[in-house]
Amino acid sequence: MTADKGKLLNNLIVALKCGDKYALGEIYSIAGGRMLSVAMGILRNKQWAEDVLQDSFVKVVRFCKKYKENSNAYAWLCTIARNTALNKLKSEKLKAGDNIDNFFDISDNGLTEEKRETALEVEEALKELKPRLRTIVWLRYFNDLTVKEISRELNMPSSTVHFMLKKSEKKLKEILE
Repeated sequence: MTADKGKLLNNLIVALKCGDKYALGEIYSIAGGRMLSVAMGILRNKQWAEDVLQDSFVKVVRFCKKYKENSNAYAWLCTIARNTALNKLKSEKLKAGDNIDNFFDISDNGLTEEKRETALEVEEALKELKPRLRTIVWLRYFNDLTVKEISRELNMPSSTVHFMLKKSEKKLKEILE
């Protein structure tokens, strides 16, 4: 997510907060695809993920008043989608499991053959990381959360998250070279 798109999303959520009925469509255009991917990564069911996306946008409208202006709008939206998907898992009495591998499926998203091969290599490299490190990589690079946001999410000191992220990046680089 570019800084410009992040700022635009921030402005759109603020506009939605102020009653702009067209802002929601723009938010969907910018972030809907990634929010759907987040839901798909958790649910592994397209119909459920689409339901979660719709429910997520209902929550965006309902909770936009609580959005803190100039925070990471993209992360806020993806967190709503993630939490809504996890709630869907609970409500369907499905078992998400503690295995972060259940959340990775980046090679099956309509990519070109070359990109699919690269995605498979990355998936295989991620499997070599410990589950906690994979979780941090997922939150940082797939959910676009900052170190501070990951710290809050995982209830860990920011310095520990930063260290673990650097460790993960180094290990992935070694594996992929």
